[in-house]
Amino acid sequence: MKTNISRRSFLKITGLTIAVSVTPFGYTILNAAEKKDLKTFNPNVWLHITSDNKVTISIGNAEMGQGVRTAQSMIIADELEADWKKQVRIIQGGAKDAFKSPILGAQITVASASVRGFYEPLRKAGAAGRAMLVKAAAETWNVPENECKAVLGTVKHEKSKRSLTYGQLCEKAAKLEVPKDPPLKKEEEFRYMGKPMPRVDVPEKVSGKAIYGLDVNDDNVNGLKGIHYAVIAKPPAFGAKPISFDQKAAEQVQGVVKVMQIPQGIAVCATSTEAALKGRDVLKMQWDKGTLPDMDNAYIEKLMMTDLDKPGAKVHEAGDVKKALSEAAKKVEATYYVPCVAHTTMEPMNCTAWVQNDRCDVWGPYQNQTGSLGMAAAITKLPPDKIHIHTTFLGCGLGRRAFTNFVAEAVTISKELGKPVKVMWTREDDIKYDRFRAPYDSSNSGWP
Repeated sequence: MKTNISRRSFLKITGLTIAVSVTPFGYTILNAAEKKDLKTFNPNVWLHITSDNKVTISIGNAEMGQGVRTAQSMIIADELEADWKKQVRIIQGGAKDAFKSPILGAQITVASASVRGFYEPLRKAGAAGRAMLVKAAAETWNVPENECKAVLGTVKHEKSKRSLTYGQLCEKAAKLEVPKDPPLKKEEEFRYMGKPMPRVDVPEKVSGKAIYGLDVNDDNVNGLKGIHYAVIAKPPAFGAKPISFDQKAAEQVQGVVKVMQIPQGIAVCATSTEAALKGRDVLKMQWDKGTLPDMDNAYIEKLMMTDLDKPGAKVHEAGDVKKALSEAAKKVEATYYVPCVAHTTMEPMNCTAWVQNDRCDVWGPYQNQTGSLGMAAAITKLPPDKIHIHTTFLGCGLGRRAFTNFVAEAVTISKELGKPVKVMWTREDDIKYDRFRAPYDSSNSGWP
């Protein structure tokens, strides 16, 4: 199943496009031919049917192994009554307001919200497309709509044994009014939903063709040329600032192009990751003590244990705990402490950015496209429509990639260097500078 299509090819083939505008007040199904409505609602296009009888489905959520590309596409294809094997192709959508989750209010892939958040909107989008294609066929044949039925990418008229493909009907369907509340399939009519389906991302992954953030380079991204690589020397303690570093020694390493101080630390830019790492190794970094030089797991645990002995906020009180404890025949005491723990995703943090005068492109494995776009816009001072967020496959997420600090690094360095830059984290960087799981402490003392 082909999973990409060029913008040029997409625009050359006319057809039927169904859009879903998701707002805090609900969602609206639109026909992309209604340009006025598109400007008003700025919706994301989920479903596009072209005259070559192909159905292109755009997915806004990030695929990180959980199967969202398959699941959301199944929902649309089922209600559309598309032929999954012969017609459907799936592409990764960009960062758009229309992709924002009705549950979370952002284009972000967390909290197992991708299917439960978009289940009904996507069903409605598919059902609207099916209804419009059926209506277009009925008008073509001058027969009642209830005599026509959509079956696997075609609309059939049983009485006359005629049929038309979606590709043949899409241009006429595109001129029709979109049904506001199209009838959905009954559960017993589901063709794909609830059924075991091969994952659409697996063939690319097992063949090695899948592009993850770490794979982004000049060879596999159209228009990306002269990519540089950067690693960052970061503070060893919370809030620590650099006192001194040997910029000259680092820049004398073969392949190192520039050493620069950025808010996150000292960045070493080079023509290869190996050169950048060698440059970082000879920086001879000296840092001050920072704002909390003693902070480690032991420090945090001691702080939390001290807080446990302080009176807490009373939310609800029932019964007499002290009396129950004093009368208990057996008492059990236990203390539980969960320290800061790194996510350790299979693919360490990385991001590629190219900041130019009038646009900014960012490629990476993010869970948070809304946050990534906002971060890039804040750093570059470019309007959001000049920021292009390209989501690759994710080598695991676990919520870590919902934080956008690694995006900020790439955009900041590219803006300063004036070239496309790929920021790479080593596994050691990943462990030391992760957005750690919050520590937790509890003491169950004297429970009967």
